[in-house]
Amino acid sequence: MSTRSSEKSLSAQASEVLSRSKQPIYLQLVAEFRRNIASGVWVPGKQIPSLENLMEQYQVARMTIRNALGVLESEGYIRRGRGIGTFVQAKIPHVQELKLPTSWAETVALSDVLGTQSIFESEQTITTLPELGMDFSGSYAAEYVHLCRVHVKDDVPYCYSEVYLSSELFNGHKADFRKSAAASVMARIPGLTLSAARQKINIGGAGFLSARSLNLNVGDSVAEVRRYACAQDQLIYFARLEFPTQFVKLEFDLLAH
Repeated sequence: MSTRSSEKSLSAQASEVLSRSKQPIYLQLVAEFRRNIASGVWVPGKQIPSLENLMEQYQVARMTIRNALGVLESEGYIRRGRGIGTFVQAKIPHVQELKLPTSWAETVALSDVLGTQSIFESEQTITTLPELGMDFSGSYAAEYVHLCRVHVKDDVPYCYSEVYLSSELFNGHKADFRKSAAASVMARIPGLTLSAARQKINIGGAGFLSARSLNLNVGDSVAEVRRYACAQDQLIYFARLEFPTQFVKLEFDLLAH
């Protein structure tokens, strides 16, 4: 296949992919262009393809490309100059990554650095929890308190959480749970020893409350974390958390036992 034929084939594929989503095409292109910068396809300080080349590559209108580039410019990724073209900024915006915890100790450490802002607290206790979505063979407490909050760092919302605490645990440390992340509080309760703790991570879409809290659109990609902890085999803590995937990283030692 000739280079020209290959380019036409790629353009047709790009057009097909863009037409699948209900999201405006210019926003899909914003995500694609950010990926080009993050992956080094578009190099910091260097000129990006011309407007005409981008129109041909993605089979979209001039205004669609202009709108996408306008978003990138407002975010500080590119600079445009009349008659000289469009360039990736030499210093692009830095996204502070969060390493998702893979142990209870890491969970506490992450909770310690994120501030907590309450969205709501249930006025009445509940007796039934949402589906855990994980293996569980222990017992449940008679009642739970439901807390909904957002966790921030440097005024940036990093995590939306719905937390369920056994009423006995919550009532014994009510003031602390209302101002701090639950894992941080639990780690500092004298005599509290966990008998089990488990976590599951899925990639899903943001709901209405989490999208509003995290400055996302409904359906935007998030890492959903479900986590529980037990004391004396009784479930005392269950949380469902959502992290925007742009902040999330997972890193493992593949040779660790």
